[in-house]
Amino acid sequence: MAVDAVLACLDGADPAGLDALYFASTTSPYLEKQVASVVATAADLPRTIATADFAGSVRAGVAALRTALDGVRAGSVRSALVAAADARLTDPASELEPVLGDGAAAVVVGTEGVIAELVSSASVAEEFTYFWRTDEQRTVQVAEPRFGASYGYARDVAEAVSAALRKAEVPPASVARLALGAPDERTAAEAARRAGCDPGRQLVAALAAEIGVLGTPEPLALLARALETASPGDFLVVAGYGEGADALVFRATDALPGGRPRPLADRLARGLPVPSYGRFLRARGLVPAETAGEPVTSIMEWKELAQDVRLHGSRCEVCGLVQYPQTRICLACQARDRLVAHKLAKRGTVFTFTIDNLAPVAEHPLPMAVIDLEGGGRLYLQAATATTSGRRAPHEGPGGGHRRRLHEVRGPLRAELRGADHRRGVRCLRRRRHRSLGDRRGLPRDLPAGRGRRQGRGLARRRAPPLRAADHARRELLCHRHGRLPQWVPRHRRGCGRRRPGARR
Repeated sequence: MAVDAVLACLDGADPAGLDALYFASTTSPYLEKQVASVVATAADLPRTIATADFAGSVRAGVAALRTALDGVRAGSVRSALVAAADARLTDPASELEPVLGDGAAAVVVGTEGVIAELVSSASVAEEFTYFWRTDEQRTVQVAEPRFGASYGYARDVAEAVSAALRKAEVPPASVARLALGAPDERTAAEAARRAGCDPGRQLVAALAAEIGVLGTPEPLALLARALETASPGDFLVVAGYGEGADALVFRATDALPGGRPRPLADRLARGLPVPSYGRFLRARGLVPAETAGEPVTSIMEWKELAQDVRLHGSRCEVCGLVQYPQTRICLACQARDRLVAHKLAKRGTVFTFTIDNLAPVAEHPLPMAVIDLEGGGRLYLQAATATTSGRRAPHEGPGGGHRRRLHEVRGPLRAELRGADHRRGVRCLRRRRHRSLGDRRGLPRDLPAGRGRRQGRGLARRRAPPLRAADHARRELLCHRHGRLPQWVPRHRRGCGRRRPGARR
């Protein structure tokens, strides 16, 4: 979700001017690995960019935004990108399950084309346990809700907002919009009243009733909603809470009419309903789901980083054909070693599709689409947001790509691209974790150079895994890489088998 938010924020702009990327989340997929570098690589940002992760509480998004603003103001960075995302888990049938939601937001901070400038900021730090999750817990826990809302959230947020307004010498009545990330609308209204503001007139409508409480990205999303209706010269206040509070006061500039963010209502209108509670639990990883993995190592991941993560293909210098994945020989003119790296577009058109009902994924059926990219190139991807009721296909029209985590098995996570219908659909997270190469059931991904068919592929000495419906993805992988599947026929003596080299399935 953070990668999607970053790509939507940049909207095709050249990222060469970015000097820093800050990622904020309380639900990072890694406990020891920087995710900001993953986001920067997936968004194809320069290698020279500075990256950092912010975590620990849901005010990490506002803290990352303040850090970026301070860096730009001090001159240490020319421009910075702030991305926040959260997908917090709750216990099934708990009081928090219908309250929390998933989402992401991204903001660019710089000195050119500024639509809102920072006027002042203030912070409050206090040890107060409201929401928490230990290193041994998967789900979010909450203390006494009313006590935490009144003596924790409302008090700290009101204190930080009042201090920021005093620094800016702006009376509370002069604030146009107040964007407060809160656990519910009632708590946000109480904090606004304590700060001397009018909740009915100044408070930005919360997202709890539409998509739930987002956590870390919620203050940034509410700030984007406030900028949709703000006018040049208006004062905007954004605040985040978590063992204290951070508050920022912005003033809209004259460049706001030409740089307003995309309406949040348009993105919410593209949502798709979850058909059942069981599918929701499987998607959240709260119940076991059938998964499959592909053997991969860190060496393979490093070799294919530009192709699989940055989405770079190859372009022939002789005939100009753009193709994916990267190869040494052109498919059109057969030129050898005359292909150069080419950055592929993020949008394209669905050329054809298929519906897979046997793929080992949490959601069935799984639509697979062939996408012709703008500017050349063709991809074979899973359709992430297509409607597949009955035998209907994904939308045969404009679409794009989103990063997804697919199939957790064992080893490091690996994000891969999935196609997305741009007419409608919510962005949901799929998880993938690949099996290590040491697994005896895995087949080699790359053939050693200069070896023969029997020795290089090892099919003569290794028996293929049993063919089951759950191994549908593995069968496709073997056919794609080796041209055919090994077929075994029984022998009467000793019950062993012999392989027929010419057999095909």
